[in-house]
Amino acid sequence: VPVMNVNVYMMGRVETDTETTVLINENIAFLNEEFEGQIEFVFDQLFMDHGQAYLPDLYKEYMSFEEANSIKELIEPIEIRGAINVFLFDTYTEEGTDKALMGFTPRLKREQEAYAKNSPNFDRIFMAYEGLDNKSTLVHEMGHFLGLHHPWELKGSTKYAFGIRTNVDESQNHMSYGPSVCKFTPQQLESMRRHAMQYRQYLMDR
Repeated sequence: VPVMNVNVYMMGRVETDTETTVLINENIAFLNEEFEGQIEFVFDQLFMDHGQAYLPDLYKEYMSFEEANSIKELIEPIEIRGAINVFLFDTYTEEGTDKALMGFTPRLKREQEAYAKNSPNFDRIFMAYEGLDNKSTLVHEMGHFLGLHHPWELKGSTKYAFGIRTNVDESQNHMSYGPSVCKFTPQQLESMRRHAMQYRQYLMDR
């Protein structure tokens, strides 16, 4: 079973608080439940840093495909190599809507064997503190970290091969959005385990 360490960075905070640390531990425990023994995640280190940013701004910068200076300035001085680094930020809800960004995960779209060479640039998950509340945000982002896409991004045959074969399958899948998400398919779990073994071995606890 692949064992992967997880570091959590509480951005914009200089002191821990019991509520957040309890939520972090609960999220890691839920992550292990939902991966059903295919991969084990170990909460390794907790860091705090005064640096802060709004997730939507970081996401727009990352998606602009230009050098992500804000991310580079915030993250590079503090991140530790050799683990999945989860950075927690404050977020916002757009005025007049209920839309808010709960998380995003930088990843390579091809040539995934280059993850090790580019470490730790793609060993990051960005999340909102609010995303800790429902526990599904970290599971969803870890799915992206380990190679999964949203169901609606897949062609019909590929979606079927991943075990997503009905509307209920899609609505309940962790890679979808909404209140009904509750599971990965066995095919997704096996795909993530293979991805970890093939492309993320450099992050495994030995």
